[in-house]
Amino acid sequence: MIDPHARIERLLSPRNAWTVLILLAAISLLAAVSLRDVRVDYDFEKFFPNNDPELDRYLAFRERFGHDNDFLLFGIERREGVFDRELLTRVDTLAGRLARLPRVAKVLSPTRLSEPLITPVGVFETPYLRFWNDTLIAIDSARIWNDPRIKDYFFTDDAKAMLVVLNAEPNLSKAKCDTLLKQVRATLDGNGMSDVRIVGRIVGQDHYIATMVKETLFFITASILLLAVFLWIGFRSRLGVVVPIAVVGLAILWQIGLMTALGKPIGILTMLLPTILFVVGMSDVVHILECYLDEIRAGVPRIKAIAHTYAEVGLPTLLTAITSAIGFATLGTANIPPLQEFGLYTAMGVLLTFVLAFTMLPALLVLTDPRKLLPASTAASPWTTRLPKLFRWTIHNRRRILLFFSGIVVLGAFSASRIKVNNYLLEDLPKNDPMKQGFTWFEERFGGVRPFELEIQVAEGHSVWDLEVLRRIERVQHYVDTGYNVSGIISPVTLMCSMNKAFNGGDRSFYRLPDDPAECARMAKRMKLLGKDLLGGMVSPDARSARLSGRLVDEGGHVHKGKNTALDEFISANVGSDLEIRQTGMAYLIDRNNATLSGQLMRGMGLAVLLTALIMLWFFRDWRMVFVALIPNLVPLVFIAGVMGLVGIDLKVSTAIIFSIAFGIAEDDTIHMLAALRQHLRQGLSPVYALKRTYLRTGKAVTVTSLMLLSGFITLIFSDFASVYYMGVLITLTLAFAFLAELLLLPALVIALMRGK
Repeated sequence: MIDPHARIERLLSPRNAWTVLILLAAISLLAAVSLRDVRVDYDFEKFFPNNDPELDRYLAFRERFGHDNDFLLFGIERREGVFDRELLTRVDTLAGRLARLPRVAKVLSPTRLSEPLITPVGVFETPYLRFWNDTLIAIDSARIWNDPRIKDYFFTDDAKAMLVVLNAEPNLSKAKCDTLLKQVRATLDGNGMSDVRIVGRIVGQDHYIATMVKETLFFITASILLLAVFLWIGFRSRLGVVVPIAVVGLAILWQIGLMTALGKPIGILTMLLPTILFVVGMSDVVHILECYLDEIRAGVPRIKAIAHTYAEVGLPTLLTAITSAIGFATLGTANIPPLQEFGLYTAMGVLLTFVLAFTMLPALLVLTDPRKLLPASTAASPWTTRLPKLFRWTIHNRRRILLFFSGIVVLGAFSASRIKVNNYLLEDLPKNDPMKQGFTWFEERFGGVRPFELEIQVAEGHSVWDLEVLRRIERVQHYVDTGYNVSGIISPVTLMCSMNKAFNGGDRSFYRLPDDPAECARMAKRMKLLGKDLLGGMVSPDARSARLSGRLVDEGGHVHKGKNTALDEFISANVGSDLEIRQTGMAYLIDRNNATLSGQLMRGMGLAVLLTALIMLWFFRDWRMVFVALIPNLVPLVFIAGVMGLVGIDLKVSTAIIFSIAFGIAEDDTIHMLAALRQHLRQGLSPVYALKRTYLRTGKAVTVTSLMLLSGFITLIFSDFASVYYMGVLITLTLAFAFLAELLLLPALVIALMRGK
């Protein structure tokens, strides 16, 4: 029978090493060339799940009535009040220039709106705001204040701020959005209104992507520098720093190159991929190098040392790569394309790192003098004395350690019960961010900018213009206004009230529904006088479907869920079976999907645990070892869930994925330790002595890799995105606690579960 070490030694020749390095260099060159086509994208609509009936219904709704998020709101403020001739003239000029820009569907400005007046001698269009005359401005402002459809939509209650609304063409690409935004800003500057506040998807997308590019470069740089520091601490040699970074860096280059070749842009999640791969991929490389250097220190020749290293750590390293990949790949159980891509490409990156660790790394070791990898300093390593002391303390206090971690589990589970599922539209941005401040200004001054949409469907044989139907819609509208606090409402009811007012000479007292069904039907036939754009955006041509639109303050998905339940109950009690009114819209879908997605991710986490347990059972052939492998990595997850419940961190997509990521990463060191333990047990050592040998041999590598993991993820706390910040904080805390569990809980469990073995 051929010795496996001998097989490996036959492959470890300088000629084979150069062949491998040349092949890897060629692949890397192709990956580097593809980086010219790297794209960055932020399209939050991609976070909507596939095969979702609510999404299909919303898309059909959007096809009929247009988008509810392809707009820009311009907030114009004047301390003395906005009803000023000079200001209104500039606003009207701005509205005209914006309307002439390419890819602009329409611009709504109070200076460009008119009210139809229907008289016996004809129909007249009267401007709402005759801004060219100070006397007329005073008269018209008073008239506007008696018209809630105009006043609530365009003006604040104190008349010190007003809105101009730009509706862009639907489905604009990122490049077209950028061009439009550039033209809009140039128009504002040319009109002397560069200080106007702007919110909307187009400007938000631009801001997010600019921030993503900046942060991606920062995270990569910070990760490399911090990893270099800890590699120096661990190996105390220049090559001990350069070689691991080169191996992992090449894996990242390949991964980004592959994504680019497949036409996949970098998004809010995949921007973290380089940082995660740098940190995760480094673990296996460090374990391999540490084992190799131990062989060299023992006097084993270079080729034999490499062969012994890969024979000893090859299978454990493969298992760590598989379990880490599983942790990421289970994110694909959520039917959200960006999450699926993040999980898939990160899992592929982990496996690419494994491939390079077993091709590039041994080739470099064959061609490198091992003395250059040994510490430049001859001083004794701090691990030589500290690890034995820590091991003795752990064994003597194992019962206290088990009690301590048991207490953590109980307290963590209790505190975790306080976690609630919640999300906000712009929660990713810090309070001092200019865009967030602008959003807050609109929230405070205009009753929010979060879109609110109700879809109205009338049974066959009826019309939304039937007076009885309008009265039932009015009841729902009144509840939405007073009970849900929606402002700026536009609906078939507001349109009919406007028509009734127009038919009665503009008398404010007639801004209500008609009293007679026949009169209501007569007005419905003249509804086109309000304008095709307004009517087409509110009621379908067959008058059997319509929308009720408004805006509100973003109070968070948890609050809105409760309000939605109350609204549904009100509609069920006050609307008949021949009239269906259901909430829809972008914001509604975001809240709904966050709640369901969080549950999907937690189920994916359970799948990762199950698959890891099966792999451990196959590897160790002992259920006790499966528990030893899982418990030290599940306890930190309970701990971090308890922290989230204690400090009030909500469960959402960005925090739910933390559990799968942290579990997949933390499991690596456990596998390396238990694999070494299994090897020592097979050599006939007692469990305690085998554990001691394992602790002292792999303890240094576990410590170094844990410190690198912490340093890599802690850089994420400097992100301007709240989701990335919390990911950095929570994963760092989880891995720090997992490190303690590796060094304290795992030995205690081994002694407790294997005492009789």
